[in-house]
This record gives sequence, C-alpha cells and structure tokens, in this order.
Amino acid sequence: MRPFRSLTIACTVSLATAAAAGAQGATPSLPAAPRDAASRTATASRKVTVGTRITGSPPTIDGRLDEPVWRTAPVATGFVQQRPTPGQPATERTEARVLYDDHALYVAMRMYRAERGRIASTVARRDYTGYSDWAQVMVDSYHDRRTAFRFAVNPAGVQKDVLEYDDGNGEDVGWDAVWESAARTDSLGWTAEFRIPLSQLRFSTRDAGGSGLVWGIDFIRDDASKNERDYWAPIPPQGPGFVHWFGDLTGLHGIAAPSRLEVLPYTLGSATHAPGSDADPFFRQNDLDGKVGADLKYGLTSDLTLTAALNPDFGQVEADPSVVNLTAFETFFPEKRPLFLEGEQFFTFGIGFPYFVPGAGFNNDRPFYSRRIGRAPQGGVPDSAVYSDAPEATTILGAAKISGRTAGGWSLGVLDAVTQREEARYSMENGAHLRAPVEPLTNYAVARGIKDFREGRSAIGGIVTAADRSIGADALSWLRSGAYTAGVDGRHRFHDDEYEVSASVLGSRIEGSAESITLVERAPGHFFQRPDARYLRDDSTRTSLTGLATTAQLAKIGGGNWRWGVAGLTRSPGFEINDLGFQQSADWLVAGAQLGYLDFTPGRHIRDWNVFASATSGWTYGGERRATGIDVNGQIDWLSNWTAFVELSQRLPALSIDALRGGPALRVPASTALFASISSDNRRRAFVTLEGNVSREPETGGHDVWINPVVDVRASGRSEISFGPYVEWTVNPWQFVTRADALGAPHYLFGDIRQTTVSLTARVSYSFTPTFSLQLYGEPFISAGKYSAFKEVVDPRAAHFDDRFHTFGGSELSYETDARRYDVDLNGDGASDLRFANPDFNFKQFRSTTVLRWEYRPGSTLFVVWSEGRSRFDPTGDFALGHDAGRLFRAPATDVLLVKLNYWMSW
Repeated sequence: MRPFRSLTIACTVSLATAAAAGAQGATPSLPAAPRDAASRTATASRKVTVGTRITGSPPTIDGRLDEPVWRTAPVATGFVQQRPTPGQPATERTEARVLYDDHALYVAMRMYRAERGRIASTVARRDYTGYSDWAQVMVDSYHDRRTAFRFAVNPAGVQKDVLEYDDGNGEDVGWDAVWESAARTDSLGWTAEFRIPLSQLRFSTRDAGGSGLVWGIDFIRDDASKNERDYWAPIPPQGPGFVHWFGDLTGLHGIAAPSRLEVLPYTLGSATHAPGSDADPFFRQNDLDGKVGADLKYGLTSDLTLTAALNPDFGQVEADPSVVNLTAFETFFPEKRPLFLEGEQFFTFGIGFPYFVPGAGFNNDRPFYSRRIGRAPQGGVPDSAVYSDAPEATTILGAAKISGRTAGGWSLGVLDAVTQREEARYSMENGAHLRAPVEPLTNYAVARGIKDFREGRSAIGGIVTAADRSIGADALSWLRSGAYTAGVDGRHRFHDDEYEVSASVLGSRIEGSAESITLVERAPGHFFQRPDARYLRDDSTRTSLTGLATTAQLAKIGGGNWRWGVAGLTRSPGFEINDLGFQQSADWLVAGAQLGYLDFTPGRHIRDWNVFASATSGWTYGGERRATGIDVNGQIDWLSNWTAFVELSQRLPALSIDALRGGPALRVPASTALFASISSDNRRRAFVTLEGNVSREPETGGHDVWINPVVDVRASGRSEISFGPYVEWTVNPWQFVTRADALGAPHYLFGDIRQTTVSLTARVSYSFTPTFSLQLYGEPFISAGKYSAFKEVVDPRAAHFDDRFHTFGGSELSYETDARRYDVDLNGDGASDLRFANPDFNFKQFRSTTVLRWEYRPGSTLFVVWSEGRSRFDPTGDFALGHDAGRLFRAPATDVLLVKLNYWMSW
C-alpha cells in the first residue's frame, strides 16, 4: 500500500489518545452550569426519576409487572402531549418505573386505556414503523444531551430500536441491540417490560461520585387510534433539539462498565440459475456457491467499540430501484448494508447546502460514501472480447472500525477496509482465454472526530479520508492511485439556543498518472477543457489535483414562530472526492437565504402548519451565473390526520457549464415547477399518499409531469400490502445526444426527446410472530425515449432558444436503417460529414426479492432469500404498456436462492 498507511495509523493513534485523555481527565462530577437562559430554565425544570437497585432476584420479563420488586421503584408519571395538542396533559395515564442491577437496566411501563378495544396491536417484524401503539424508553447513557438509545415495544411484543444522535437531527435505524421485552394487555390497558443489558449501552463510570451516575432518560407513549404522542419529559415540537430536553435518571450506584465482546459468525449457501449461451465458455446455467464469515464487536473501553467484519455478505439486502439516467452525473443510491449503516453518524461531515439551488445536486454530497467500498469494478474487458465473466461487486476482504462517544465529549469514528483485486475472464474470437484486471487491491480509511462543549451546544471537529490503490503499471493506470481529503467543521448555538452558526472547510487531493488526472479534469462536474473557461487550465501533464469546499450558515432555529437563515458555499473547480465520497459538480460560489414561519397551535381544523421561502444564486469561479432560484413551500397537518405539502420553485435563465459536457457554457431557459403531496389518515386500514410534480419551460415548451400514488393496506393485524405506480411523461427539446468532430471542429448534438416511464413498486409483508416474518418486494420498470428534431449548438449564449441551435432539415439528415445511425451533411455537398447512433431506447427491468426471516434466538437469525431479475433493451423509442410488460416478463430470468444462518455469541 501507499504511504497513507502511516497517516491512517497516526490518525487512529491521535484519536485514541484524545479519547483516552477525555476518559481520564479530571472533570466535575456534574455538568458545568449552563450560561444561557434557555438552558438554565431547562435545567431548573428538568424532570427527575430515580432508579432502584435490585437486591434480590430480577423481575421476569413477561409483561405482567406483578413482582414485588417493581413496587419498590418510584413512579414516573405526568406525561404531556406533543401531539395533537402540544403541552396539554396526556388523555390517558401512563406510568414508568426503572430498576437496575450489575447487568441490566429494567423498565416497566403501564399504559392505562379506557377503551381496550382501540389498542393498536400489530404483529410485524422488528423495527416496524407503521400503525401501532408503542411504549418507548430513551436512555442518554453518555449524558451528553445529544445521543440516546431508543428501545420500543408494541402490545404484540414487536421490538424497535434506534440510535438518536446530533440532538435529534439524525437517527440510525440500522442500529440493532440485543435486549429483551414483553407486553401484555389486561383489564386496565396494556403493559410493557424491558430488560436492557448494560453491554448494549455506552457509558463511563468516572463521574459517578457519591451520588452515583446520572443518565438522561425519557419515556414515550404512542396511542395510534388517537394519533397521540405523550412524553414524560416534554419535548416541544418546534424544537430546537431533542435529547437535551430529557429528564434525569439518578440513583445509579455501583454500576461497572461491562466487558463487551460479541461475535456473529455466519454461513451461507446459494444457488443461481441464469440464462446464457452454451457457446459461452464461462456460462454455467446452475451455479452453486458457499461462503463463511463473521462480524465482531469488542468494547475497547466503556466508551469505544471495535467493530470488525471478515468476508462480509449482504445477500439479504433489498436491490436498488431501476433508473434511466440521461444526465452526465452518477445516480446516488443510499446505503443499505448493515455493516456500514450501524454507527454511520460517527462519520457524517456536511458539505451540502441547506437551501434550494436549481441544478446543483448538493444534497447527497459527502466526503465518505460507504458504497464506494465493495463497488462494482470500474474496469472492463477489451471491446474485441467475444465472451466475458466479470464480478458484479468488488470483494470486501475485511473491514474494521472504532467508534463511540467518550465522557469527555469526543465523538470518534475510525474505519479501515480492504477490497480485493478483481479480474475478469474473457475469450477472443480465436478461442484464446485471457484475464483483465478490473479493480485493483484498495485500502479505504476514514477518521472522524468531534469535540462537544457546553453540553453539546457547541462543537468543533475534523475528518480525514483516504483511498489508496495498488495499481503499479497494469492496465488500470487510468485510475487514481490515491485520493485524500481533510477538513474541519464546527457549530455554535447562542442566545437561549435560538440561533446557530455552523461552518465547514474540506480540502481534497488526488494523485496518479497524468492520464488519470486528465480524465478527472475533463470529467462531468469539472470540464477543465471548456473553451470559454479562461480561468481554468486543462493540463494533461498533471499528476495531482487539489481542491477546496467551504460552507457556512447563520440561522434562527428556535424561539417563537419565525425562522430564518443565510448561507454560503464555495467549491473550487479542482475539488474531487468521488474515490471515497460522493459529489456531482464542482466550480461553485453560492449564496442563499431562507425565511419561514411555523405555528403549532391547534385550531378548529388544523393541528399545525408552516411556510418557508428561499432564494439562492450560484456562479462559477469565473463569474458566470450558473443558477438563480426561488422556492416557496408550505405544509399543513389537519386534526383529521391528513397532511399536505406544496412547493413552488422558479428557476431563472442561467448558464450551464455541464450541458455540452466539455463544450462551452450553454444558456438554459427558465422553468417553473410545482410539487404537491397529500396523505390520508394512516389510522385507517387503507390509506393513500399521492405525490405529483409538474415543471415547464415557457420558452421551449418543454415539460415534465410525474405522479406517484401509494396505497397502503393493513389487511390484518399481521399483514400489510403497499403498492405505488409511478408514471412520468417528459418532453425535452434540448436533450444532449453526443459530441462529434467534423470539418475540423467539434459539434454538440441535441434532440427533442419524448420519454415515458412507468414503474410499480409493490411490497407485501406477513408476520407469523414478531420474530418470524415473510417479506416480498417487486418492481417492474419500463422507460422508452424517442428522439426527433436533431440539432446542433451554433450560439450557446444567444438570448433566444431558437438562436442557440440549428435544427437539421430533411436534406441535411438521413437515416441508415441497417446500421441504425444518422448521417449529417453539414456543407450541402451530399456527403456524410458526421454520424451518430440512433439514441432511441426502450429499457425494461424487473427486480424482486422475497425474504423469510426468523430470529430463532436473540441476535441470531436465519434468512431464506429468493431474488429474481429480468431485463431487456430494445433500440426503439416506442412505448406500449401492455406489449412492453409482456416482453419484460417473457425475458429470461436470473434466479438466486440463498440461505444464510448467523449465531450471536456474547461474553
């Protein structure tokens, strides 16, 4: 590996040293007195409940609450509504009690209910988020007022666990703890009983003192039939913050941080049946495979956890949705793999922009995008290959991360992963069998640290990332050999926590051969070769490239009804983070502002509503105005539990430096877009969410319309069905087709595309018990695009659209049916001066996954997974739903049956 090994080790050591210093340094046994009025008020009025140590046998977790030991614990009551009427007493009484011993925290909750028949008790799989009553306990065992472990159970015994972080601004729903719970319905309502092993929490014992440990705690009761949520320690819906409103759990004496070692080995077998040709030497119609691996968690300290994975597998993860991407930029897909979802909050570093910026695509930008680890190989076989066999994903040999939050206020995350060198086999026309490298041996590393101050209301942090590829002199020299980022960020709340200022700075550097750096310079998002960009230097001899991204925001986030913010962003032309991060474009200078009003006071018909307006503008580093946009949106929640959201966006004429994909900037027309969604009452057995969008360019007549209704049906207390058809109609008079060089000059060709896209996303779930469930997912997808009115750019910055293009007439354009290509006569002599392939397409794809999941013991699971995929491409732009659907389901299928068994062990 490259020298970054030493840098990774240095970062790991430095962060671990900081953590140790935070764990050992002398600090007071109680948090420092807050200096602002809001915090003084919150502290003075903070609710307190006392945990009672168990002196005899612990209670049996059966939901009965009949053991005498429960009567020794103080009762936490006086719950308050957050909805539907914020601040009002709960409509039904709720009680909570807390016990503990050397091994676990025990919580009992009684939910009184006058109408027992209206208790919503849905049998579902773990982490269910649909219609149900819930009893929840949230434990801030770090006592940092920013992080909490949430444990929930419903009347049917279904468990849900979530890690709350960043004071409620983030949730890790992929976090799964191993704990026990039980629920029972009786004549008074229903009860819930929890046993939460201390090994599943994270805490320090250094501040215990004579009064014992103090943790943050809150209890939640959800009454689904009333759409009511009650908190023990009230949390205002308008914020700001979440965890810092919790009450205190005191009286925790003699608790020692437990040793924590968890091992989850797995084994799997799979069988794949795929279509192919008998002439293909690599084809196997039926392919059997097996795999073993393991995940490990070890508590390095009471604060920090080492997580490692050897030969991980993600066969039970749902497939990504189908898309047809006609832009120059990569499609973003969220992470779904449990290995990277758990603890992801320790690696977040924001470089996006908080307000609407037309065409910028900043929302998903980040220096660490975990899907780069185990990505599809970037290389390929020669075009002259007859048959080939390439891996679909790069093998992750191993991954390890250290993450946690120390008592000194440090949040730390360090990750290192190694992916295997991958090769593809291929055969030539002469029968020779060869191999080609498609992905090099690569090491990925990330180190992230944040230090909180003032009970988390201020913080400063940093991040370092690296991707090191072992390339050498092989055929992959066009890839970067190394890519690095380093940055700092910070935030500060002030004036009674009503205002917050935040900022970040991130630098990037990539290294490699001159060819690899030139490819980046000329790639989408950079386009250094633009002939009208005099401020850029397209240097084909560079072997490295550096860049810088900054963001800053000042915002009013609380207090009263008004909210506002101002923000700025810079992104230099050379900024590049796609080797381990995600980024669509660089070369931005952006400024924006937002103003909003919120009202959470219920009226006769409306529960709450808000409206926000923002305005932004963006320029290149050369002063070209890339975007100006105005956005107004509002939301209404009715007392009937219906919700509506409307957003109106206006994009003004601007210059696109990406439209010609390396050519000069193109003036793009103004457009107006209207998005609306409405959701019916989800307390009903059947409810609907309807979303739709209409956008139009008045100058060109181009438009885009899509609609997506989703129907959810609770067929019983154990089953749910969800199906959502999506239909989109697009007319775009300036869709990029290709660049062709002819008569000594480049020509940028566009066409008028009429595209129709239809898909149907369907999900069915049936839960036999809370630990034994069946889930089905399927999505047929059809998209067809037909081109006409081909044109070339003649004056890219002309004021009028028709002056920017020359549309080819009948004498200039001819079509060769056999070759499926167009010939263009540019100078009228009857000869073909340039050619381009017919861009019409009709793409069809079907993906489905069926998962039988059985948690046969706590933490141990058996998966049986069947997945099917079909796809077909036809070089025609004609769309006929029935005909296309028939051809899709007659296409050969690839079927995979997978059985995976893991077994959780803990010491």
